[in-house]
Amino acid sequence: MAKSRSKGPYGYSPSVWRMIGRGMELGAIIGGLTYVGYLGDEHYGTGPWLTLTGAVLATVGGSYNLVKEVLFPPRVGRSARGSFPEKREDSRDGSRPDGEHH
Repeated sequence: MAKSRSKGPYGYSPSVWRMIGRGMELGAIIGGLTYVGYLGDEHYGTGPWLTLTGAVLATVGGSYNLVKEVLFPPRVGRSARGSFPEKREDSRDGSRPDGEHH
């Protein structure tokens, strides 16, 4: 019997929802920094330069994060080394699991 993949809302897989979220994040970053640049231009009278700078920085930085997410998706439940975290042998109070102290 084939193993079924988990589906999120509306029948899409969780990875699709993650990508939709990343796309919305990219749009929000671009819109937000462009608006901050616009406010700076209005305050300092610098013309379109701060608006353009905010838009370009947001596009480059947001696109980098989006590409990084697509090429290297996070591994759920795993540490950065790619394996499950190891159990600590010592507890915080200095005792060992067998009850002895150091």
